[in-house]
Amino acid sequence: MQKHSAGSDIGSLEMLVPEDIVSFESGDLACMVGFEHDEVSVDANAPIPMTIRVTHIYRRINGEWYLVHRHAYFPPADQRARDQDSAGSGRA
Repeated sequence: MQKHSAGSDIGSLEMLVPEDIVSFESGDLACMVGFEHDEVSVDANAPIPMTIRVTHIYRRINGEWYLVHRHAYFPPADQRARDQDSAGSGRA
């Protein structure tokens, strides 16, 4: 078994492409939730497509917006096909 450190060599990201963005602003705080897409290579392997779901929290300080928190994770598989199969079989 090959070991990888938490700091594996992740190749450069060309440009994260945001999609399906939902945002909310109230006073000096704002939140954005959506997906980011790009191709990434790890440990000098060939690039592969990557989609992550992200949450960004911004705070306005002296009139400027700053990113104060970012959370990202790999989204779960699309459950709609499974749900449709269950509905057709009478299972909930």
